[in-house]
Amino acid sequence: MKKSRKRKIIRKVKSSSRKIYYGLNPKFEFLEELKNLILSSPPASFNRMAKRISGLGKVKLALVSGVFLNKENVADLLIVGNDIDRRRFKKFLQDLEAEIGTQLLYAIMDKEEFSYRRAMFDRFVRLMLEGPHEVLIDRIGL
Repeated sequence: MKKSRKRKIIRKVKSSSRKIYYGLNPKFEFLEELKNLILSSPPASFNRMAKRISGLGKVKLALVSGVFLNKENVADLLIVGNDIDRRRFKKFLQDLEAEIGTQLLYAIMDKEEFSYRRAMFDRFVRLMLEGPHEVLIDRIGL
């Protein structure tokens, strides 16, 4: 009995240099479900991320979107706060990108800038707040 090609998760690919590589079969029938399982972040990891973000400074608001929710949005991470330690943030971002396996789009702004941009119906802020997102920290009172 011959196996269906669609059922194989891993496929073997031969290159022109006669080396053999393995990769995910794009015709695998449960590929979308597998991607959702891998990419979905459980609420426990959001709590851990919120604690890590709190240690960056006086954080007033932290939102995740985009790659964290497997949805399209203008950015993956928005942090609003004062006195954010840039060195700590850079380390946090590097660790997070390594954990997720992709580069993140992010924005950091102070509370005054966020309030101004929100009052002016800034496109970026509006899309972040109206699009799919998860609030990790809210000390502003959205």
